[in-house]
Amino acid sequence: MNDIVLDNNMDLSIIAGDFVVDDCEDQIQQLLLIAQPGNFRDSPLTGVGIVNYLKSQITPSLVDALTKKIQIQWLYDGYAGVNVVVNSFTDIEIEANR
Repeated sequence: MNDIVLDNNMDLSIIAGDFVVDDCEDQIQQLLLIAQPGNFRDSPLTGVGIVNYLKSQITPSLVDALTKKIQIQWLYDGYAGVNVVVNSFTDIEIEANR
């Protein structure tokens, strides 16, 4: 999927006065992970809010809850066959197809 690209600081990427448009699947997934529910006015339930988990102790129930939350967010965004492996709250493997 092509869209306007953000740079590493989450600012609009602009070259020669124009927005940069490129493949942004990784960017979309990153935004879904870091967004808090309520960040997107037109879709208030969108967002995993991964920052809420970063300082938490890893427990099986918390890993299950995070895994389910990620799967639901990806399904809402049009992905299918979502497979999530949470190794730690900073190491998450997500495989999904549009």
